[in-house]
Amino acid sequence: MKTELGRRVRVRAATALTLTAGLSVPLLLSGCEDHSPVAAPTSTLPAKDSSTASPAADPQPTIPAYETDLDLSSEETEAVEGALVALDDFVAFTNALYESGGKSLKGVEKIATDESLDEVEKAAETMVDESTTMVGEVTIERITVSSIDIEQTVHQVSVQACSPSETYHFENPDNSAPAESDTSNPEFEFTIRFKEDSWKVAKQTWIREQCAS
Repeated sequence: MKTELGRRVRVRAATALTLTAGLSVPLLLSGCEDHSPVAAPTSTLPAKDSSTASPAADPQPTIPAYETDLDLSSEETEAVEGALVALDDFVAFTNALYESGGKSLKGVEKIATDESLDEVEKAAETMVDESTTMVGEVTIERITVSSIDIEQTVHQVSVQACSPSETYHFENPDNSAPAESDTSNPEFEFTIRFKEDSWKVAKQTWIREQCAS
């Protein structure tokens, strides 16, 4: 069903213990100077053998803290958690990709799809061509789940989040001076879809230059 607005709920970070078989856990995230965030690959968590797995050797993913005005059912909550783990992984993949200068693109189709997949591949190609690398790391904060639809054939979750620019900058051989500090805190909307048995970032939209307070 498509969830309607309800009272705001703040959900603290938690460890994912179980997700329904139909809602695997992938990853996602990133940002670009042209206001077009870059995607990162996500991978579905494989099924575990409970007879051999142990908590120490088989850690479960941590679900990022988030807020929402939606009155989520238990099924929708599981979908949101799977999508957020995918977004978290997407950020990690993006950081690895940027730090490698666009070379660590292997596996991108596991965490990104549709528009985001195209954006990530183009960003990687540009970084390689221009010998650009990232210093620092992309982060996201103040995550808000804005909508969810698990009624259609393709399940979808949309979240809004801030991504401070001061945590990273890009460098290339043509840089003749230290990068200027960027204190902007842009806000993005990420559309995360469940496709091919995993959650993947499908679209990233720049909303505003400074995150709403």
